[in-house]
Amino acid sequence: MKRFRIATLLLALLVAAPALLRAQIIKGEVFFGGNVTQVDGDECYRFRKAGIHAGAGALIPITSWMDIGLEVLFNQKGANKNDSINQHLGLYTGRYKLNLNYAEIPIMVYVTDKDRFSLGVGVSYGRIVGLQEYVNGQSTAIRLGDGQLHWRDESADLPDLTKVKDFKELTKLVYAAGYSQDQPIEELIPEVIANSDSYRAHDFSICADLRVRIWEGLHAELRYQYSLVPIRTRLFYKDTNETILKTDDSRVQPLQRQYNNCLTLRVVYLFNEHRSKANKEGMKKQ
Repeated sequence: MKRFRIATLLLALLVAAPALLRAQIIKGEVFFGGNVTQVDGDECYRFRKAGIHAGAGALIPITSWMDIGLEVLFNQKGANKNDSINQHLGLYTGRYKLNLNYAEIPIMVYVTDKDRFSLGVGVSYGRIVGLQEYVNGQSTAIRLGDGQLHWRDESADLPDLTKVKDFKELTKLVYAAGYSQDQPIEELIPEVIANSDSYRAHDFSICADLRVRIWEGLHAELRYQYSLVPIRTRLFYKDTNETILKTDDSRVQPLQRQYNNCLTLRVVYLFNEHRSKANKEGMKKQ
């Protein structure tokens, strides 16, 4: 975390240097809006989880048509699935809700056309500050961690599971570790592999924006954001006790890597925009 803060500070100074040398006016920003999100790689389909998106930032002019944006955000993500029809009977219904609250630091590059439309691309670092998971209405023991599968026998010298990409590769590793090939893999894996019980605390994602001026310093912005690295790797089972692997569902493979997938609609208000615009006009005349 300390290294990331130092790297962010150095990058900010490097980016800001050309602007400061040209005596540019840095524009302040405040953001407020909402997210619709899903987690790719789980059993919940479509953008059904709503969340808050809020924060502040700065736009640093580089040229008359390009700005660097630095932001600090509170961003709610996750997933939601409401399939309950027999809740009062205590049956397994498949209801699921995941709340992931992030503190995020995006770094964006904006290109503006005619002071009305802006296109932005960038990357964002996020740190989970709140985590809740509910299965069939019951809170789970999910926690922050590495988000990876682990061998149940952690004392043995066994292959590394952190780079497993799919169920086929996992099967090869299990058999290569010396476990009997006479036992079906669907029965063997639950015995020897401990499913992930954590989410990665850190999320790195890519962002793409479209910003439109509404009036004066008020803008509307649409942002799309997607994780660059998995936030969790997990196995899916037919039962809540994790004893029967889900191998007969064509929609969901037993092993899935999960990624945040987020759409944001937000309102942006810019400060110092008139002073900055005047400086831009001065740059054009130079």
